[in-house]
Amino acid sequence: MKLKNMLKKVMLGCVNAMAMMLVVQTANSACVWIVHQPEFPEVAKRYSVSND
Repeated sequence: MKLKNMLKKVMLGCVNAMAMMLVVQTANSACVWIVHQPEFPEVAKRYSVSND
């Protein structure tokens, strides 16, 4: 049971890290028109390299 809980924590940590990498990549991408994102979230703007 302890191994199962530890494995769950590790897996959720990996998913969290991958989600954060995706937010950073999206914040720094040049064009969001291709994926049709009508408005960029204000919360994700802090991860952008150039804060326009």
